[in-house]
Amino acid sequence: MIKVAICQCGSLGTPEENMANMVRLFKKAVENAKNVDIVTFPEYCYCSPVDNEESHKVAIDLDKPHVFLDTMKELAKEYHVNLIPGSFVTNAPDGRVKNTIVFINREGEIIAKYDKIHLMVAASYDESSYVSPGDEMCVFDSDLGRIGMMVCYDLRFPELARSMCLDGAKVIFVSSMFPSGVPLPTRVDDWDILVKSTALTNMTYVVATNQYGTCHGENSFGRSCLVDPKGLQVTLASGRECISYGEIDLDYQETMQESLGVWRNRRPEVYHI
Repeated sequence: MIKVAICQCGSLGTPEENMANMVRLFKKAVENAKNVDIVTFPEYCYCSPVDNEESHKVAIDLDKPHVFLDTMKELAKEYHVNLIPGSFVTNAPDGRVKNTIVFINREGEIIAKYDKIHLMVAASYDESSYVSPGDEMCVFDSDLGRIGMMVCYDLRFPELARSMCLDGAKVIFVSSMFPSGVPLPTRVDDWDILVKSTALTNMTYVVATNQYGTCHGENSFGRSCLVDPKGLQVTLASGRECISYGEIDLDYQETMQESLGVWRNRRPEVYHI
């Protein structure tokens, strides 16, 4: 069994205040439950920039010391727990920034990095005006098994999750800042369906950590969840700051995949993925 602690929080203050809140939630998550294997946080929970100028003020260089990443690595090492500290901005070569997420292992080492591939350009919002897209998916080996990571809008592109699973991913971790309302209609149902369908169609586990609260005029509704290979929510958070726990059973996943034959009966020669 893999025990997951999902920390649902918002980017509601300064980066320093947000980091302090993340530290508090992390310690609460691992101290209030036994044998936690991984702690997850939402997209942009450290800081949520809105334009290029603001982004560069808070951008992190992964090759240099930084109080946020140094603190997160120290926590993972001290408590011997894997950690996905949500996404944050890093400097991109083209003058924009990347929306970056990392996986920190129990030794406090960054063993994987992912730059968000799919950028939202819709309605009145243009994420690409200050964010440069990544060009590689992220699937890697960890002591939890082989896993994949994605960020928010990536969920709307099923070929990414399918490609991750074809590359051996057994669990997909999603960090999101999924809002409800402005400038688009409410997206609560979108969120639930996207997470469940990603798990069900790939017969995999999905750990989806969403923000909650109001940031830059948009309200993120929470509903962070762990969904199993049958598309059922093992755990579901409400619309407030909270910690949810759930367990991943890879033996159960293998049994479900074998019983329905979804992977065995694929016809990739027809649809080329």
